[in-house]
Amino acid sequence: MIVYKKIYEYLDNKEKSEFNRLIDYTKISDNLSNDNIKDLCKEAEENGFYSICVLPQFVATAYSFLKGDIKISCLIDFPKGESNTKNKINDIDEAIVNGADEIDVVVNYKLIKESEEKEELEKEIRELSEYCHREGVVLKVIIEVGLLNYQEIEAICMMCADNNVDFVMTSTGKLPKDDSFETKLEKVKYMKKILPDNIGIKFSGGIRSLSQIKELLPFIDRVGTSQIN
Repeated sequence: MIVYKKIYEYLDNKEKSEFNRLIDYTKISDNLSNDNIKDLCKEAEENGFYSICVLPQFVATAYSFLKGDIKISCLIDFPKGESNTKNKINDIDEAIVNGADEIDVVVNYKLIKESEEKEELEKEIRELSEYCHREGVVLKVIIEVGLLNYQEIEAICMMCADNNVDFVMTSTGKLPKDDSFETKLEKVKYMKKILPDNIGIKFSGGIRSLSQIKELLPFIDRVGTSQIN
């Protein structure tokens, strides 16, 4: 369970409120019970987090428990992102029907490494964006900055900008050998420079301390996390 008392001791009320409204409180497991989802929703409401973030099979249950203005983010094709676009859209459609407000979808970012496949990646991003916005939900495109160089990150960010994606998300947090926080931070700074102001950045994977949060704040718009010590 997430406990924020440790960092709250060092935050004033303004900092606390600003921080909480950045949080997509995330639980990623296939084995969550109804009680787990109920607790997740309760903690999100008590702390004023922006959203809860869950796998598709838990969206309807979360929707039934939430009473306030907490949004529901749904992870799609997590964590590999290798399904075809049609399957992703079908999963997105089901999540929306069940109550999702925001879609966090792993795109097939590895295609950026093959020159002949780049157009296919942009086509996927375009179709996902068109569908989500037609249905009135926010789209966060998940990539893996730990597996991409700066040129590849820039190329995907430009695809997202050209196709009106709402957020670019840094990682799934599931890489066995991910970048260090410091390396990710430098890549996030680069993303901030090249993305237009209307596209947010969501940082996920490895947030564990107040000092990390404070380093990120000037550059990101949302944080995906399940626990901070």
